Amino acid sequence: MHYLAVEPFPIEHPKCHFHRYPWPESKTDEIVFWAIFHLLAPIMLLYLGLRHRVTHCFAFGTSYGFMLQPLRLLKKIPLTLFLRADSVENHRLKGRPPLLLKLEQLVEGLALTGSRFYGVSRHLTETVLARHPHLRPIVSGTLPNNVESVAPRTQATPTPPLRIGCVGILEARKNHALAITCMRQFGAHQARLYLFGSGPEEDALKDLARKLGVEDRVNFVGWVDSSSRIWPEIDLLLFPSRHEGSPNAVLEAFAHGVPVLASDTPEHREILDPASLLPPEDEWAWSEKLKKILTATSDSLMSLHGQQQRCAEKLRFDWDAEILRKILEHTA
Repeated sequence: MHYLAVEPFPIEHPKCHFHRYPWPESKTDEIVFWAIFHLLAPIMLLYLGLRHRVTHCFAFGTSYGFMLQPLRLLKKIPLTLFLRADSVENHRLKGRPPLLLKLEQLVEGLALTGSRFYGVSRHLTETVLARHPHLRPIVSGTLPNNVESVAPRTQATPTPPLRIGCVGILEARKNHALAITCMRQFGAHQARLYLFGSGPEEDALKDLARKLGVEDRVNFVGWVDSSSRIWPEIDLLLFPSRHEGSPNAVLEAFAHGVPVLASDTPEHREILDPASLLPPEDEWAWSEKLKKILTATSDSLMSLHGQQQRCAEKLRFDWDAEILRKILEHTA
């Protein structure tokens, strides 16, 4: 396997070969980098593909799929494109200008053309295909993220206050403001909210907590070195995101036996029971659900966990083996 990047992946394998893109690692967030990268990377990938006699192209994301199209066309080799997120929708939610949205959609369509395309959710796959009625992949399908294991939950009643967690980058799309607003309904002795992550909305969310007078029950933890350190610290995961591809935080909660309440979005409906889903903008519904949990904490959490265990079992498979099978099944 050959790959082009600014810095090497944390992979050590004799058949995995890193090729450095000549750019300072500390300056990859600048728009100049991405403009030049989109111009030079396709040429470099074409050279690497010809030199090393590559027989298949694989891309995570539309930009990388677009960059591999010259190699696919020249060598007439398969290109497998895997998407974990809707980049066009993400840009829209961030308020990007219309011209950038159109450019992103064009890149997406060109990456899709002639590829073997798999989205992380059925909704994502259908949404992307619907945007490009005239630019079609050869094959399309869905490959969800997997859950490697499902931990049992202890029967013990959590010690008050109930520890509620939100996990992810602090940006508007994640809708952390709803979780903070819900904390108005509870005293610090009843429930505490822990926000794991940082991001562009952090200052605004802290201001919101001060304005609502809930600073004593909302804790901004920041990023942690390993996500495995999060799950022993919380009793319940709140995930009110407005838009996701396939939420890794929810799947990790499954694996660690932490019950989940999530927003009722198409992506979440594919992996969660209806009892775990709530309208993403309805503060009253979330507050009432939390009140019911607090009145019978142990039974409520055990019930949620039991439903989610059944959902998680459907996602237990070898993801690496499955994506390799999808890559090879169309390679002759």
